[in-house]
Amino acid sequence: MAQPIAPDYGQQFLFPPALEDWVPADHPARFLREFVDQLDLPKLKFAMPASEQGRPPYAPSLMLKIWLYGYFHRIRSTRKLEIACGEHLSLLWLTGLIVPDHNSLWRFWKENKKALREVFKQTVTLAVRTGAVGLALQALDGTKIQAAASSPQGWSKIYLEKLLAQLDGALEEIELKVVQENAQAPVPGYRLPAGLAERQALREEIKKGLAQLQADGRNHYHPVEPEARRMKVGDTNRFAYNAQAVADSQEGIIVACQATRQETDVGQLAPMIEQAAQNLDGAGVQTLRAADTGYGSGADLQAAADQQKDVLVPPAEGPAAKGRPYAASQFHYDAAAHSVTCPQQRLLDHEGQSHQKDQIVQRFRCHHRDCPVRSLCTRDPKGRQIEVWAHTPVVQAMRARLQEPSARLLYQKRREIIERRFAQLKQHDGFRRWTVWGLEAVAAQWSLLCATLNLRVLYKNWQTRLQSPKAGAKATQTLALWALAA
Repeated sequence: MAQPIAPDYGQQFLFPPALEDWVPADHPARFLREFVDQLDLPKLKFAMPASEQGRPPYAPSLMLKIWLYGYFHRIRSTRKLEIACGEHLSLLWLTGLIVPDHNSLWRFWKENKKALREVFKQTVTLAVRTGAVGLALQALDGTKIQAAASSPQGWSKIYLEKLLAQLDGALEEIELKVVQENAQAPVPGYRLPAGLAERQALREEIKKGLAQLQADGRNHYHPVEPEARRMKVGDTNRFAYNAQAVADSQEGIIVACQATRQETDVGQLAPMIEQAAQNLDGAGVQTLRAADTGYGSGADLQAAADQQKDVLVPPAEGPAAKGRPYAASQFHYDAAAHSVTCPQQRLLDHEGQSHQKDQIVQRFRCHHRDCPVRSLCTRDPKGRQIEVWAHTPVVQAMRARLQEPSARLLYQKRREIIERRFAQLKQHDGFRRWTVWGLEAVAAQWSLLCATLNLRVLYKNWQTRLQSPKAGAKATQTLALWALAA
């Protein structure tokens, strides 16, 4: 009768096992080691520590491997990373049995925030070299992620103004009381009464917050994380940051990413496309980029057209609602003839121009009082007025293009390209809140998260190549040869 399989804790080895045999040939740790070893860390502006006295510093390559391993396996806490360095067999192999403490891990992060963002670009470069980027269709979108600071501790403008008024009244009473007491029984020296210094400090903090709100034109301020902004995160309103990303349709490689504190996606279309073009080193000149209506403002569409970027973005006003056949979007502007035609195929008269938002806006008005649908079109006794902006022709052209079946089919792919990447981060990886404070640190973390998504795709491709029957026994594991062979 066979005995059940159970561990033998007294077993000894005749020869000690080699460290190299601890992980399989296609393990992610080997992939991450090869990836980091191929990077030129000084060129990427990583801090290269040097110590003439005391204990030698940890090598930046070692620390970067640990951080990439942690994010690859959903470990983002410095203390948990420290524990993993002493417990995870694959991480013990990756670090060569070196266990940095959590303070050293955090110092490396703090000193290399900008360099960590460059690591993301290296993943894009490798993806292009290995054929993981199709360069045919890319999708752009943003997702709101809650800030590390506690939202209930934030201050609103109304609350700050009320609290400042209360503090001013309380301070006046205390100062008056101090003056009266000194006048009645003067004593040498002067000492602030209990609580006065704290209230003055709070008053200064409130004034600082109000000044920040006025400068930003917003109504909410967080004393711990001033750069965070109130945004809609899911179904609630929280202090958060707006994480932007551009993903390629072939294998979901993220080719551009950026974290902002802007509550909406307005103004992000052209900068994100430009960043993607830079990361792709000009390889995506003919790439079509698709985005939702949040990027469809007239100024955004005009900026993309000026840069000769091919985009597929529904205009921000959206399609005409049912029952509104005379919405402004149904009036056609002919730039060549400088005329506007209404849905009844009648021409509007040019009435003049005005300046709005540093732009010249042309005004056209309908003077056809015999129009049978006049009461449905407008309530203005002077007749329906239409404003034509500089970007109106671009908006009209985009609206017409989206009516084409081929364009609609391409646009429908946008959601599955980019939103599934956000779902992987939030649902699979459980990342629903930043673990760092401040916009610069958030941008570095977002770059590392997007780099991790890319590395997982690249790892699968690398693993497939290693397991291919054509690879044979002499198959190389180095990313440099892998990339050159692509």
